[in-house]
Amino acid sequence: MAQHKVYPEDDMNDQSRPYYNVDYSKAKPNRFAGRVKLTHGGTRKGAGRKPAPEPIERHTITFYKSHAKYLRSLDSNLSQAIRKLIAKARE
Repeated sequence: MAQHKVYPEDDMNDQSRPYYNVDYSKAKPNRFAGRVKLTHGGTRKGAGRKPAPEPIERHTITFYKSHAKYLRSLDSNLSQAIRKLIAKARE
């Protein structure tokens, strides 16, 4: 296990630290501001979940293992497998 290094406290107190008197009235505006087109952040065009063709309701159902196995053979997503069966039955 690595040992934690202990450093001695900084001997400089607030009295001996250098003090900088900055005159912000002489500051110039940032000439690069507004030039860079940010590529990170915000939403990408076409990103996100696509809207469902009709509203989806949440229900809980119980299957026998053999039924679940059959549905998973149609599609690994059980909801999609059930939708496929319903679409086939409606034909």
